[in-house]
Amino acid sequence: MNNWRIISGKMSELEPIKVAIIGKPNVGKSSLFNRLVKKRKAIESPQPGITRDVNFEVIKLDSIPVRIADTGGISRSKEKISSKVNEINLNLIKESDIVIFLCDVHSLTIEDQHIAEQLRKLSKPTILAVNKVDNSDLESDVYDFYSLGFNRILPISVVHNRGIDQLKEELLNLIYEFYADRITGDESHIETREIKVAIVGRPNVGKSSILNMLLGRDRAIVSDTPGTTRDAIDEILDYRNYKIRFIDTAGIRKYRKIKESVEFYSLTRAQKAIKESDISILIIDATEGITSQDKKISDLVVKEGKALILAVNKWDLMQDMNVRERDYFDQLDYKFPHIGFAYKITVSAKTGYNKLKLLNAIIKVYNNYTKKVKTSVLNSFLHGLSHHGLYIKYGYQKDTAPPIFEFFVNRSERVDENYRRFIANKLRKSIDFTGVPVNILIRSD
Repeated sequence: MNNWRIISGKMSELEPIKVAIIGKPNVGKSSLFNRLVKKRKAIESPQPGITRDVNFEVIKLDSIPVRIADTGGISRSKEKISSKVNEINLNLIKESDIVIFLCDVHSLTIEDQHIAEQLRKLSKPTILAVNKVDNSDLESDVYDFYSLGFNRILPISVVHNRGIDQLKEELLNLIYEFYADRITGDESHIETREIKVAIVGRPNVGKSSILNMLLGRDRAIVSDTPGTTRDAIDEILDYRNYKIRFIDTAGIRKYRKIKESVEFYSLTRAQKAIKESDISILIIDATEGITSQDKKISDLVVKEGKALILAVNKWDLMQDMNVRERDYFDQLDYKFPHIGFAYKITVSAKTGYNKLKLLNAIIKVYNNYTKKVKTSVLNSFLHGLSHHGLYIKYGYQKDTAPPIFEFFVNRSERVDENYRRFIANKLRKSIDFTGVPVNILIRSD
């Protein structure tokens, strides 16, 4: 029986999404559990049947609490202990929201077929992870596992940490796909709201392709020739009781390269789209890296005080090169310190990678952009906060979209930009404002 409770407020107040790792004995379930929770909590052993009890641990994926369960191996053995373990596992699967079905690339057996049949009967969202794919030569063997009847199949190697990031992303996509309303609360009673989103970036980075991916159909012309999109294209997508109005703008070029009047108009229209939007999605070409022009475009977004999502397109090519997402994001933070607040996401217009995550990021960032923090909650956070002899007596939120806070301090003459950043960073850690610029006003009492 599912005992979810919907709570408006911090993610930490939500009961976690329940994820069970299941499979036959000795496929690496406990090792995967330890890898995901980043602890050596479950006993790892090559001897089958070591795990009898169920281990639980809560982790965070994109601020969403997820409870991972490490189960004992499911087998067809007639032994009494095996029957009891199978019964416990079956009940755990029924209570879970998502299942990670773990197999061994070297061993596709009748036990795997038996587990697959049980999962199909229960109709649980399932990721089939094929373990021990330690090198690219073994990847072709993964195709045999499509016979189990699952569409989501990922080759991984727990020992070598191959494919674990992709597994987390696929798990997160499933959470967004099947349980979005549980994360944000049931929005059925809320009047439909419109979110205005400008898709911006340099020419030929995939803006039109991203738009077509999100809409699920071809709406914008896609071409390898830079500058194909001249006019901004408005398109509305109904999603989770929101109307998301996308504006696919022409690529923003460097000024010295604007020779035609139509190019000048395209730049002007893009700037206008940013000004009129709630959120700008800045598309970056992962294969070309970060450029000075990307920074100039982001400056336009910051100047207008808009929410920002950095979408790194063509990530499928980077995955082939084994580039780590975290390393790439660290580079973004280094080159774009002024937009460290941005929501960062990797996508692929070609494969549809992270489509649902991007759509849900738009809603998450919009809710942050329009969020109103209660004065009592804000002052509870401010209590005792001091920095080099400065402390805040009280404060309140003056405005939203973007959020503006006014704080009263003991010595306003000593306030500098470093202090404002200190307060903003503390505020971000306490109250989620991912993707949103936070403006801090300082006054003397």
